[in-house]
Amino acid sequence: MRLDPPAPEPGQEATLWVTDVHPWSYVLLVVNGQPVRQVEWRAQPSGVWTWKWTFVAPDEEAYSLVFYHDCHTGCVERGRMHIGMGEPPTPTDLTPTKLGVVSVHPQRDWRGRSGWDVELTYAQLSEEAFWGIDDLAMRVHQATRKGLRVLVRVDYAQGQSMPPRADQLALTEYLQYLRRLARDERLRGVYGYVLGSGFNELNSNSRAPERPVTPEWYARIFNGYGEPVTHADNAVQAIRAENPYVRVLVGPVRPWNTDQDGDRRYAIDAPWLNYMNTLVATLDEGARTKSAAGIPLTAPDGFALHVPGRPEAAEAIGRKGYEEP
Repeated sequence: MRLDPPAPEPGQEATLWVTDVHPWSYVLLVVNGQPVRQVEWRAQPSGVWTWKWTFVAPDEEAYSLVFYHDCHTGCVERGRMHIGMGEPPTPTDLTPTKLGVVSVHPQRDWRGRSGWDVELTYAQLSEEAFWGIDDLAMRVHQATRKGLRVLVRVDYAQGQSMPPRADQLALTEYLQYLRRLARDERLRGVYGYVLGSGFNELNSNSRAPERPVTPEWYARIFNGYGEPVTHADNAVQAIRAENPYVRVLVGPVRPWNTDQDGDRRYAIDAPWLNYMNTLVATLDEGARTKSAAGIPLTAPDGFALHVPGRPEAAEAIGRKGYEEP
């Protein structure tokens, strides 16, 4: 990797050349977390390939230039160059809190505290602005640099939280995107993936209301419930095959919603509680079946819940919101 000028000033135009013996495809340069898309390339007579990018140096004292390849299936890092002293280390002296923000503003002042950033992406919008994987990777980079833990909620499409019931093509598309997310090394800082949200309500099944996501179908997507035990076409196995360290969480069931019920009744007979009870039972059955066959780690790492904050709680009176413990 060769940069001209070697130490560009903030706002100065710079050019990077990357030379390698392998003709990588779907390459990407990331500068301080930002993708640089314009690229020129050529094959050299000596049997090597060169890629060239021109970009404007960021207003940072230290940052990194990272060269990735095969980004159509999840970017793989090939080379890295540090400018200045390299990217500053992630702060480790932050006060842990329960503060959570959806799509946190990059300039938010966390006042020496750590919290949670929840991001959202869609399988059917994987190449689109904001909702796609490149902008997601940029936001994850910004959040993790501040010491935040990032949860990424993965929906199938807008208005369709999970693939419609029994739609194998939609399921395949969703699983391919999960594999891509788990494989992409720009997203190694993600703490966990949340699969869908509110899938028991009809508003989250708007593309196929006649085929809503039942507890059994969700469990089939998550860990292969009801399928032959040797089949690995499910979310948790797809993700763990690419990244065994990231958490995989069940998306939240919408409380107080009566659009769908569950076959396994809860002690309190309410549709959303029956749905949740059935969902937990089928997920457990699917994981136990896999475990009995020698296939581990197919149970969820946790359950996301629809639990709003309580800024007006008695114990918070007279305190600033950012002082949440």
